[in-house]
Amino acid sequence: KNVSFKYPGTDRYILKNCSFKLKANLHYAFVGVNGAGKTTITKLLTGMYDDYEGDILINGKNIKDYKLSELKGIFSVVYQDFAKYSIPFKDNIKLGNVLIDDDDRMNNAIDVINLQETVGKLPDGVNTWLGKIKEKGVDMSGGEWQRLAIARNLYSGRPVSILDEPTAALDPVAESNIYEMFGRISAGKSTIFITHRLGAARLADEILVIDNGLIAEQGNHQHLLNLGGIYARMYESQKGWYEA
Repeated sequence: KNVSFKYPGTDRYILKNCSFKLKANLHYAFVGVNGAGKTTITKLLTGMYDDYEGDILINGKNIKDYKLSELKGIFSVVYQDFAKYSIPFKDNIKLGNVLIDDDDRMNNAIDVINLQETVGKLPDGVNTWLGKIKEKGVDMSGGEWQRLAIARNLYSGRPVSILDEPTAALDPVAESNIYEMFGRISAGKSTIFITHRLGAARLADEILVIDNGLIAEQGNHQHLLNLGGIYARMYESQKGWYEA
């Protein structure tokens, strides 16, 4: 509600009197040009900064009244610069929730994110050390690391999953395919996609367009195209990436 925020030591407001409401069990997409404030919103939602103006409420309770551990129990985030841990493959996934040790849950995450082939190539399967710290450590491709990060998100089991452009290094079609897969396996759960490319946005129940620190437009893909505004112009400039 009317949230304004500027990063410490700076004078420029990234968000200015920004207001919106998200409902449970829907897929949302936040879109806008680079620097519009998309990632800033995720940082505020997850409690990384608390020196903002206005109010952020979760189920009617001010976010500042939550313990940081409680917020970590609500949100699971995969950022663009996700971590690559030099530990065994299976532990990379299980870091998503260190309070449980569930091989069935891990295997399910591997299956739904299509990492079976990757595991099959690893010399010791899920017990293979990743990275280059260990002498026999194995590195993986960028796409495989990205899928692993998303599998870690799935393993977490937290109520709200946020994907903050973790696939930005992929080409637009590959990115769109991964978001589509994640949307499928997250049906009936709360998800937030953060992106400046609109292939993922088309899959959302609702799209929020951020411009100059505000929600400038809101609605589903077709509604925003019909508006003929910011989203429609962005989509027109990008549609060649997705349409044959």
